Amino acid sequence: MKMSHTVFCFLLLLNSLMLRAQTSFDSSYANALSAYTTTIGLNQHIYNGVEYIDYDHRINGDPFFGKSSFVKGSIVYDGILYNDISLVYDIWRGNVVIKNYNNLPLLLINEKVTAFDLEGHQFIKITADSLTEKLGLSGFYNVLYNGTVKLFAKRKKIVDEKITMQSSESFFIQKNEYYILNNSVFYAVADKRSVLNALDDQKPALQKYIKQQKLKFRKNLEADLIKTVVYYSGINQSK
Repeated sequence: MKMSHTVFCFLLLLNSLMLRAQTSFDSSYANALSAYTTTIGLNQHIYNGVEYIDYDHRINGDPFFGKSSFVKGSIVYDGILYNDISLVYDIWRGNVVIKNYNNLPLLLINEKVTAFDLEGHQFIKITADSLTEKLGLSGFYNVLYNGTVKLFAKRKKIVDEKITMQSSESFFIQKNEYYILNNSVFYAVADKRSVLNALDDQKPALQKYIKQQKLKFRKNLEADLIKTVVYYSGINQSK
């Protein structure tokens, strides 16, 4: 499945932005974005969302990715890069939330958010279109690896309810979905077979590496995916 031209162009830009995972966007990010960003004195433009409606605190846990408290991060909003912004990412609803001038939570307009960095976790927005809708690709994706191939994680939480004769309890449970982008095609990956299918041009070498490293793609699925994709990129770079 070919990805959209918009997503492809943004990922080309991302190659220059993300040389490695880090706690904030580095100078190369700012330089790469400078061609289409605007320098402003105050961050007034970003404070144009709506009030964030808090979740039901009777549910055990919280709906956020990482910490439930606001942390400093960076965000590209309506084509403008903002640094040192207090934000959280609600992965239950799929929304980015910041603090406004009065330190109250403000829900940003998703259509205007292009990318953001949260404690070293970098997210980009992929918009569903006729080329990606079959995989359900829509929303913000955590970039786990950005090399000759790219590895993304879709972070989300669902509410699970446990009902007994005496009571009922609800819990937030995090779910992760993973995608490899190789040769302009997105692949959903969840086990060894799907990984080898996505990276089939190096299948024998990967099978040997997976066996040597004893990768199971089960309990440590995310770590095993990253190791495999990094190894695959190294093979291709050495050609």
